[in-house]
Amino acid sequence: MNTRDLEYFEALVKIKNFSQVAADFGVTQPTITMALKRLESHFGIQLIDRDQSHGQLTITPAGEQLFTRVQVINAQLALAQKELAATRHPQIRFGLPPIIGSFYFPTLAPRLVAADLMTRLDTHEDGSANLLTALRAGHLDVALLGAINALQAPDLDVRQVTTAPFTLVMPTDHPLAKRSQVDFAELATEPFVSLSEGFVHTKALAWFVTATGIQPSIVYRTPDVTLLKQMIHARVGIGLLAQMAVTANDHLATVALTNAGQPHFSISVVTRRGQVFTPAMQQLLTLLN
Repeated sequence: MNTRDLEYFEALVKIKNFSQVAADFGVTQPTITMALKRLESHFGIQLIDRDQSHGQLTITPAGEQLFTRVQVINAQLALAQKELAATRHPQIRFGLPPIIGSFYFPTLAPRLVAADLMTRLDTHEDGSANLLTALRAGHLDVALLGAINALQAPDLDVRQVTTAPFTLVMPTDHPLAKRSQVDFAELATEPFVSLSEGFVHTKALAWFVTATGIQPSIVYRTPDVTLLKQMIHARVGIGLLAQMAVTANDHLATVALTNAGQPHFSISVVTRRGQVFTPAMQQLLTLLN
């Protein structure tokens, strides 16, 4: 069976127009027609009913069944193509969110340097949600991702390596800075600065909002952790960050939250299930774990 026939068939079911599918693939219309005939001959059943008088296509029940499977097959073939291309590439496409890259990854860096792996990393920085999507699509080989509590991704291999609590962050002279702990419900009138959507911290903040029923004002959002801290210094608002993201050099105060059942920031090494690793990738996974 020609796998290109499956690609033509998937597009034909979606578009329902032979001419358009042919144009999209840069082939002639008879090429698409012959591909459909080959599939129907192979499976011994009609897949698409073409109304010659009106030029309309109707997908038969058998065609709908095959379409369901073909989408998975084509997606897996495309993923395999990307993975095979990656094995020929000397670099490891590595996903790294900014906070993990700034405050956790440096603790691992000496091991990677010693193993001569740092120069092999083609690092992609983004929020964990976006990196997770890129990993599933085959655009990354390995990712070190953050999540609220344990990352739930049954279709991926996830190895949690560490966790940290979330903490309130504010200027050292803020009235709350004198407290050792605070209930989030006390913060209804406090302005907040937050990381942008796609970051785990946004989901954590949403958890506290839902759990307490209050809706503090988010006055500024940014994907840049350094800029977020500068906004906190400038008293634009207070923030919520993983405890590991705040160091003594920041000259900011952190206050623990007392809310029961609150989430933690977890860091996990994530790869695709069934992925075959090059020796360099396997060495990287061993060191990250």
